[in-house]
Formats: sequence, structure tokens, C-alpha cells
Amino acid sequence: MIHIILIRHGKTAWNAAEGQDERFRGRLDVPLAEEGVAQAHLTADRLARWPLAAVYSSPLQRALRTAEIIAAPHRLAVRPLPGLTSMSYGRWAGQLHSDVAQRWPDQYGAWRRDPFTARIPGGESTADLRDRAMAALRAAIARHDDGQTLLFVTHQVVTRILACTLAGLPNAAHWQVRQDLCNLSRFDYDPAAGTFTIAGLNDTCHLTPAIARAAGDGVQIILLRHGQTGWNAGAGPGGERFRGRTDLPLDDTGLAQAQALAAWWAARGRDLPVAALYASPLLRARQTVAPLAAGLGLPVQAHPGLLDIDYGRFQGLTHAQAADLYPELYRQWRAAPGRVRFPEGESLAGVQARVRALLDQVAADYPGQRLVLVGHEIVNKVLACTLLGLDLDQIWRVCQEPACLNLYQQYSPGLQGRDRDRWLVQCLNDTCHLP
Repeated sequence: MIHIILIRHGKTAWNAAEGQDERFRGRLDVPLAEEGVAQAHLTADRLARWPLAAVYSSPLQRALRTAEIIAAPHRLAVRPLPGLTSMSYGRWAGQLHSDVAQRWPDQYGAWRRDPFTARIPGGESTADLRDRAMAALRAAIARHDDGQTLLFVTHQVVTRILACTLAGLPNAAHWQVRQDLCNLSRFDYDPAAGTFTIAGLNDTCHLTPAIARAAGDGVQIILLRHGQTGWNAGAGPGGERFRGRTDLPLDDTGLAQAQALAAWWAARGRDLPVAALYASPLLRARQTVAPLAAGLGLPVQAHPGLLDIDYGRFQGLTHAQAADLYPELYRQWRAAPGRVRFPEGESLAGVQARVRALLDQVAADYPGQRLVLVGHEIVNKVLACTLLGLDLDQIWRVCQEPACLNLYQQYSPGLQGRDRDRWLVQCLNDTCHLP
């Protein structure tokens, strides 16, 4: 695998506002503010021990300076890539969103609805940006060997479009992927298969606050995967097993992960009020959230929508055993999992129906509030694919490590009408709270 880290530059004077009060920056060469320099140094500290092979950047000074600060501990020279420069906003550059919406209502409305087909007066389309940014990224990757880690520092619009493209998301998901200043979005690239896997999105745990609400009145969901069990660790002959409905306890590592989550939460205290805790009825999920529930003084409510997939006759088998006993079905599970129904078990479509019902329930019951949900690897992958519009055959492109944290919020700023039912992905597969 080649490991890719996308980073948005640090704060500038023009990053102080959001929504209609935000300015179109684009190619205007705005310098980092003092806070942006501090953010870049915090990011550099976070990555100081990561084995970076190369650092690439947009040529604009806010990105280039961020990249230089991050590259310094590694003694790497930053390599500017013109293809990573920000979007050309043409006649909109430097203007407030509110002013553009008033002066060009039709074009601005079209851009908010579908930025891939709208063309900005005197500027470029998001489709043009995607093509040049992906060409630059692929050309850079081609210079490197399997196992290396590459870092790319660029702009919000570029990191968003690259994240969406590498994840294989539909165009409609463009506004749903949040990209905060100096965030890390990580992807693993398999040169043999030519495919990208989402290792994490919008990781800002080196900055504060770690969890914040976006604008809007929708429910916010903190979705956890349960901690490690003996069967997650690949223990026993043949390695990892199909767990499903087997009611496994956490192992010592999983119990430590549960305590670490609670300690991390306690350090944020009053900034993270929670309305309710829901968990899969299985022991490993309930054990993961138990220390957090004790600290919050809230009961853990079991919910069938979070229950792990029913693997039927695959349950308890190692992957090697399943491949030997059911070779064609196992091959299809690895290649096209959305088309598989396990013998005497469940399909991903069945899991998705449960997940959709859960989302509808909590969105109706807890508008504007924060919930914690604890599920399983497959359930969490299905939920991510559902919210992002990914086909269920793509679940292997979404990583969910034991005890990871995902943050979703209903209603994306700027979207109206039917789009109010969309969900903003604020972070995916965050493990910073773990030892």
C-alpha cells in the first residue's frame, strides 16, 4: 500500500467566517494568520514520527507555508504541484458568498446544487478542478514505492474533491464531506488493484475542539465501533473469524480501549453534552460504552438496528475455513458483498434497512442533540456507505478500526428543501483517543 495524507492549509484572515459570511478565496494568495501558523506547528508535532517519504503542496503561500512547517522535522523539501492550486473562482474571487448569491443568483444556486456542472463566471468548474488535481496526485504517486507515506497540502475545495474522488463518492456527496483547517484525511492506495481505501476523514484531534457541531438543527451522532475482542485480533488457528451474532466479550486490549474512550471524553467534560446512549445488544458493544455511560450518568439502551450482521452458516468460521467450505460465496463476499445473502443469515441490504430505520428514529426523536451509538464493523461500514451514497459493494473501501469514532450530523449548511435530510460527515475512523 501507498499511504496518502491530504491536509488543508492552516487559518488565514479570510478563514474566520463560514457560510454566507465566508469569502471566495481561490487563487488569491492570502498568507497564513498567526493562528494558522500555530495550527501548522500542531500538525507537524502530530506527524513528527510518521515516516513521510515526500511532502507536496499547492504553490499558494498559505498551503506552501503549512507544508514547510510540517516537512521541517522530516528534513524534506516541499515539492509544489500546480495541479493542487485552489479553484479559479473568476469574478467571484474575494467576494462574500452573500454578495455573490445576490449578484449571480442563478449561477450561485446552480453551483450550490451541483458544482460539477455549474461554471463560475470567468472561472472553472469543479469537474475541471477534479481532473487537474487527480492528474497531479496520480503523477506524484507514480514516483513512489509501495509502503511509502506521501503528504499533500492544499485547499478546502481541493481536499474535498480529492477525498470524494478517492473514496468513489457520487457527485451529490460533495457538500457532505467536511474539511476543517489542518485536518488529516488518509487513504491507502493499492498499486496492484488501483483502488483507494478511506483510512480516515477530517481528523483534527491534534487541534481543539475535537468534536464540534456544524451549523444546522439536525441530530449529531457519534458512532463508535466496539473495542477489540479475541476474534478481532486474529487469535487462534486460521486467523480472524466471522463474529456476527456470537456474543464475545472484550479482551484486555478492548477493555483498555473502552477506558481510554471514557478518559478522553471526561477531559472534554461540559463541552460534550449527550442526550442518549444506544448500543448493539451484544456484550462487546455494551462493554465498550459502559465506562463512558458511567461517567455521563446515562443508561445504555440496546437497539436492534446496531446488532451485528447475521452471518448464518459462516458464523464462527475463520476466513480460511469459509473460503474452503463455500469458495464461490466467499469469493463473492470479497468482490461484491452487496450481492451476498449468507446461508441461514442476512444480507447487507437487510443491515441497511435496519440502519435506515435507526437514523429515521433518532433524527425524529433528538433534533439538535448529540447521541452516542455503538455498533460493529459491518454495521458501521453500511451506515457510512448509506450516508455517503456509496453502493454496498464498496464497504471494503471504508475502514472501521476497533473502538474508532465517527461523527455525523444531519443537515449540511447551505442545503435546503429535500437536501435537509442529508448528513454531514464530520470525521470518519478517528482513533486518536486510543493508547
